[in-house]
Amino acid sequence: MTTRFLCWSAGFVALLPLPSGAQQILEIDFETGRTIIDDELRSMGSHIMAVDWDRGILYVKDNEEPDGVMAFSLETGEWLRTISTPKGDGPNEFTEGRTGLAIAPDGGLFVSGYRRVVGYDQAGTPMFSWTPVTPASKSVCNLGGVPAVPTQGGVVRRGSDGTDESVGPVRARGRTLDVENAPDARMISLRLFGTQLACTADRAYVVIPYDNGPDSVFAYHLDGREAMVAIPTEGTDDMKGCVQAVRTGEGRTVQQDAACPIWSQRLYPSFDDLGNLVLFGTDKRIHGAIINPETGCYAVVRATTNRYLPVRVRADSVMVFRGEVTQVQFQGRTLEAVNSNSANGVSMHPLRRVSGEPCPGMLPSVR
Repeated sequence: MTTRFLCWSAGFVALLPLPSGAQQILEIDFETGRTIIDDELRSMGSHIMAVDWDRGILYVKDNEEPDGVMAFSLETGEWLRTISTPKGDGPNEFTEGRTGLAIAPDGGLFVSGYRRVVGYDQAGTPMFSWTPVTPASKSVCNLGGVPAVPTQGGVVRRGSDGTDESVGPVRARGRTLDVENAPDARMISLRLFGTQLACTADRAYVVIPYDNGPDSVFAYHLDGREAMVAIPTEGTDDMKGCVQAVRTGEGRTVQQDAACPIWSQRLYPSFDDLGNLVLFGTDKRIHGAIINPETGCYAVVRATTNRYLPVRVRADSVMVFRGEVTQVQFQGRTLEAVNSNSANGVSMHPLRRVSGEPCPGMLPSVR
């Protein structure tokens, strides 16, 4: 992890070590829970979404509205409104569409594209448009009440006067990366495209993706402090038995055997209601981990099915998206394939402890 860190950011930060000894292993109990949305006609994107727990609203990208963000009630699942996020180069438009969502402090919404962030009020009316002078990226978060986006070596947030404010040892010079050669530029550009972040009132947690080995999690504080959060690696040995879709010369799509990525790649960060960092991905065997960012103590969430993709943790329960299932042919057999980018259901399910010792104060009602 040190080598990766040095090519991303200058300077040294402390690595928060994982505690030794057994950690808690959890599973999601899909036998009980509460359905929020169950609509076979829905096609929701599980990664372009945000949850306003205080007001009971789920914001999500749905194919019903290609140029909008749909808002649903967490209580009844009913559609509440649609926020217009049109493609284009005009005011409050997104050149290549919206790519990220975050809840604004007043109950509004921050919506990001590759080059622009638009702030909306509770009614979905655009309040401001911000074009940060940074390399292109996808995600956005609410950092201390204002939007922030990732950049090389840190984040950039919108200042009170609308100008850019750097947080962390930012290396990028505006939109220009600090690199020595073209291959490094391509590598870092691709990582920025895949970078995800989640923020609190005073810090940004930035998850940088890697093709081999676990992703890296950096914490950048508004007061200038930096840290890294170690990711647990349980269940990363002997990850075999996956398949991938391959296009044949005749234009058909078939499934072939492929090596499985370890669960700690392509992670999406968020927070539970106690301030623990939640890292969920799309692995079929381990959903992810819940980490106390102050102590490093963690719980691993083990997968029992790949149709449900967990996205958020609230109290002792997990919000999951139910992926659309289609049938595919593989080596003469008919298999079910789950499309996690097209969900037709959303539900809440409790966590259950399987083994290990719980972290102090984490998930206190889970038994």
